[in-house]
Amino acid sequence: MDLRSLRYFVATVETGSISAASTRCHVAQPSITMAIAKLEDELNSKLFDRHRKGSSPTPDGDRMYLMATELLQHADSIKQQFSPAEKIHKISLSVDKTIRITTLEELFSQSKYEFNSLQFEILSDSRSDELKSADMRLTTQKNCLNSETFISLAFEEYALLVPNNSLLAYQKKLSLNDLNDQSVIERIHCENQALFDQTITQLGIKVHTVAKVESEEWAHALVGAGLGITFAPVPKNFSDPRFTIRPLSDWLSIKTPTREIGLAIQKSKIAQLEAILPSLKK
Repeated sequence: MDLRSLRYFVATVETGSISAASTRCHVAQPSITMAIAKLEDELNSKLFDRHRKGSSPTPDGDRMYLMATELLQHADSIKQQFSPAEKIHKISLSVDKTIRITTLEELFSQSKYEFNSLQFEILSDSRSDELKSADMRLTTQKNCLNSETFISLAFEEYALLVPNNSLLAYQKKLSLNDLNDQSVIERIHCENQALFDQTITQLGIKVHTVAKVESEEWAHALVGAGLGITFAPVPKNFSDPRFTIRPLSDWLSIKTPTREIGLAIQKSKIAQLEAILPSLKK
């Protein structure tokens, strides 16, 4: 039993499928499959139930997950104890206001073992000059500068986020006309907000803007509080008990806009960062 196999196993549990685990670990799917098969053979136990949507851990798999994460954390702590201070690399990372905090959490969670030798400085949007000079930016492909290389992490599709107490949350079929007289929370930094505004204006739909917010967290909180609806990007299988998600692809005849989330890295620093973070290599 080796640590690499355990990491592949943990990634499969946390992502819910071998394909998603291979993306997270930056290895081919057969490597994940063989690692899991090896673990199951060594333990003489079935760790996953395979189904059409992915892989779910069995009761033994759940037990193994708890032990594997603990073992990996312990192995990492041993490594850190014997790592000289000069090997700690400092990296500045800025996060766009359009990116949810949970996306940042997922980035660190997915790469927690690789990030162990790094010391991050997280920059806020209030320091625009420092943002542009950051080693890496968690942003969208559309906002990537010519001086940067973009490393894709995930795709998100725009949806309508609706308060749970709204009729739109339960109405079987929706149309653009259903937006008439709705209270809307506008995300002022959204790269596709103009498309939404233009579409409803062309169709003569009247809405009431009740709030203009800068962050995803504000938009989600206000929708959850029942203040209004908002037009926002969400990752696949995203859910939030505070509101209902109505995918635009379910009721719009136009092509649903998407956005690509990733790391924008200064081209002048890409070689240096790839040496520190091998997963950045394509």
